[in-house]
Amino acid sequence: MYIELIKLLCRETGLDCNFIIKGETEEQVLAAGAEHAIKAHGLKAEEIFLKTIPCNFLCHAFGKLSR
Repeated sequence: MYIELIKLLCRETGLDCNFIIKGETEEQVLAAGAEHAIKAHGLKAEEIFLKTIPCNFLCHAFGKLSR
């Protein structure tokens, strides 16, 4: 069985990074993207979801998702 993954380049969120965020659902992509932002870019969890910080990028970047 083939499962089509949703993919999002970290670069598409506004960060200078070529990491590819992948998941089977938007929720998985959000979780993987948040984990990557925290570990690779040193962001704090609360920063990722604040509207005042560009880390809200994950939600805004869904228009750029590729399947």
